[in-house]
Amino acid sequence: MRRFFSALVLALFAATAVAVPAQAHAELKSSNPASGATLDALPPQVELTFSDVISLPDGDAITITGPDGAKWPITQSAVVDKTITAKFDTTAAKAGPHTLAWKAVSEDGDLVQGTFAFTMNIAAPTSASEPPPSSVTMSAPVSNAPASTTSESGGVPAWLWIVVVLIVLVGVILLVRRRKPAA
Repeated sequence: MRRFFSALVLALFAATAVAVPAQAHAELKSSNPASGATLDALPPQVELTFSDVISLPDGDAITITGPDGAKWPITQSAVVDKTITAKFDTTAAKAGPHTLAWKAVSEDGDLVQGTFAFTMNIAAPTSASEPPPSSVTMSAPVSNAPASTTSESGGVPAWLWIVVVLIVLVGVILLVRRRKPAA
């Protein structure tokens, strides 16, 4: 009996020793344009800065939807350490409220995502030769958390919990069987 409990305690210790604590995911720290900003000029690019090193996800990292529901064409996306930058076709910008949706992959491999809104007071230039104004600096801290953060996994894998539950169940069954009086 003593051997059984020693083995059970050892098995539970081994199962919990390999469990890693939940890792924090990257959070959006600042953006250009800023969340809730009202812009009088087109930004030269979108820039998102995170709390941790991130990478680009499969698919679009950034999408901007205008007041008419049309998406701005993103021409180039890149990531360097904690910052995603995206260049866009400036002719797609229209005056009114816009929604910027972003996705990034945290260093631990989990997908994080969110959205925020900003407003454009002017429409994009109509001719391709007209450069956008570049005298506006709009980087500001993001004070609210992302609208949604998706995590694909927690700190402890599900299979580990199943193993622990099975070990406990086997231990309880064996304990109950040993205590039954002989008939």
